[in-house]
Amino acid sequence: MATFALVAIALATCGPRVKPAAAAWTAAPPAARPVVALDGRRAVLAAALSLALAPRPARAASFAERADASLERIRGAETGAELAQALTQLGDLADEYGGLADRQAEVVQKLRTIKSSALWSEQVDIAYRDTMRSIDPFRVVAVRPALQATVYAYGPVYVALLVVQQVLPKFFAPAYAGAALLLFGPIAFALVNS
Repeated sequence: MATFALVAIALATCGPRVKPAAAAWTAAPPAARPVVALDGRRAVLAAALSLALAPRPARAASFAERADASLERIRGAETGAELAQALTQLGDLADEYGGLADRQAEVVQKLRTIKSSALWSEQVDIAYRDTMRSIDPFRVVAVRPALQATVYAYGPVYVALLVVQQVLPKFFAPAYAGAALLLFGPIAFALVNS
């Protein structure tokens, strides 16, 4: 709204310039005369003035500062209600910034340490789950080590399955189930325990 007012003031200050069309101007009655228009320089000046004079929002603390402050409130919480409120604020920060990007793993590890806190209650548990859902919705931090190991284990397991299929075909089905358990078991375990 303020920007619109500044543009209106700039337009009034610069003054419009009428660009008459000779035939339309003389032949038309005063009510039907051509519309007033700005030339290009005045329009640019008006836009520049409105941008330069528009009120700026106060500088918000940077993301890192706000995240550190939230983590400090979590560490310094003395009651379950304070801890739940600090967790909720961290979750709101994550929602506002669309996650925690580079600090995701660090924050998740710090949050896991509070699970063994004496302040843990149902209210804190709800706030913790909501915050973790905001920070790491797909549990990437918990699953990352298992996925990294699976990438390297896949090749040898695949070759071993080919050997079993060719040499001992009747044991292929149990070997296949064992290979699937070997590759995907750690991922499932990490998801369940996160």
